[in-house]
Amino acid sequence: MKKTLIAAAALCSISLFNKANAQVEAVGIKGGVNIANVSNFGSDARVGGNVGVFLHAQLSPNWCIQPELLYSSQGARFDAAGGQRTLALNYVQVPVMFQYFPVKQLYFEAGPQLGLLTNADVKGGNTNKYSVSDSYKKADFDLNVGAGIKATPNIGFYARYNFGLANISSDDSRTFRNQVGQVGMFVRLAHY
Repeated sequence: MKKTLIAAAALCSISLFNKANAQVEAVGIKGGVNIANVSNFGSDARVGGNVGVFLHAQLSPNWCIQPELLYSSQGARFDAAGGQRTLALNYVQVPVMFQYFPVKQLYFEAGPQLGLLTNADVKGGNTNKYSVSDSYKKADFDLNVGAGIKATPNIGFYARYNFGLANISSDDSRTFRNQVGQVGMFVRLAHY
């Protein structure tokens, strides 16, 4: 099922690329720090990370599209009997970001994101790590907004916020949504 969803997300991104008549400018890698939480969970933020690849294409002189494939470590920290524990939610994500460049070095971005849960564990306190994957839905849908700056033509920095739009809880009586702030760096490896 996960492979099917990833393949569908990749095909959707390629289709968007083709329909937009985008001219691929660069391929690159990116990574950074996540400060994540889960709404309505009664928790504290969990620090994790994100890493992945992207295609950057120009749509017009000021507009670009950037589909990405990321691995993201999210979740929350919470208090329970036996001490503080961590809810570790790990996702493969496919954001498609639309970027506006008011000047050559600065951009603002927004776009949808499909997240596919790879695993969900609770760890810490006086217990060993155990899986809670059955308590969380396998797919997540989010909206991202952010900004970035190019320090050089090949290296830049970004900040992004991920608003969870979908309920990630498998229990219909609960509503949990991902909330993730990201800061990081990108490197353009190849230009076309």
